[in-house]
Amino acid sequence: MNWDDYRFLLAVARRGSLSAAARALRVSQPTVGRRIEQLETELGQPLFERDGQGVRLNETGQAILRFVEAMDREAEGVGNYLTHRNQVPRPTVRVATTFNLANFWLIGKLAAFSRRNDSIRFAVQVGIQKADVQRYCADIALRMGDPDDETLFGRRVGQVHCGLYASHDYLAAEGEPQSAASLAQHRIVGAEGAVENLPQCAMLRDAVADARCDLFADDTNIQLAAVRAGLGIAVLPCFITAGEARLKRILPEDFDVPVDLWVLINRDLKGSGPVREAYDFILREAVKDSGQFRDTVH
Repeated sequence: MNWDDYRFLLAVARRGSLSAAARALRVSQPTVGRRIEQLETELGQPLFERDGQGVRLNETGQAILRFVEAMDREAEGVGNYLTHRNQVPRPTVRVATTFNLANFWLIGKLAAFSRRNDSIRFAVQVGIQKADVQRYCADIALRMGDPDDETLFGRRVGQVHCGLYASHDYLAAEGEPQSAASLAQHRIVGAEGAVENLPQCAMLRDAVADARCDLFADDTNIQLAAVRAGLGIAVLPCFITAGEARLKRILPEDFDVPVDLWVLINRDLKGSGPVREAYDFILREAVKDSGQFRDTVH
């Protein structure tokens, strides 16, 4: 069996058509079709259903795709691992986290590390989507929520608490909610895109399904700016509101969402070396500062 045929299956499954897969693989569409037919012949059964909208995996194809994706991760991991092992004497440690954790906490810690040890460079990757530590796309991850990956090594270092916030100007004009039920009479700064299914955003959405919403945002920092501007009430991580004198936390007893905070590392890199040195430092500092991620009341 030609293992390279699975690369064609993966491209078609991800892009939904032979032509799109051909563009991604930089081959002709007939070549893609021929390789898929060859794979189906070798396996003795069809893998795709074809219709006017393109192609999609059938039940057998979906089952095989899980194995193919694992093969793809391992193949990419080999290259990234060798790149990591063959770095110049001053290695780069890649840390993946959210923008808020990077901006309000991590960067200051890495600056302190670098002042004491300049033998390591850092590359910080930010985003809600989890960087693939297993594939060596990142070496260390500082994550909120369930790690959802048993192949990683790490520790839960505490919880990030999220609460409801409004500006003093908004509360002076609209009044302060006295119960969770009264939130429905207020304006809410909504969430969409990458942040809409975060636990805290989902909880607020379920609690105030009928509330007025003048602005939606796919970034927590835009929500914070909207609250500052008096556009309404939003759920925010408490640690990013420290020093925000214009804001007040409301209904702290009725609305408090704790989200686990983890520091994670690829198991293959946890033994020693610069990645482990950086991991130990971040872990130690996160445990020491765990109180900063709890409740913040203005």
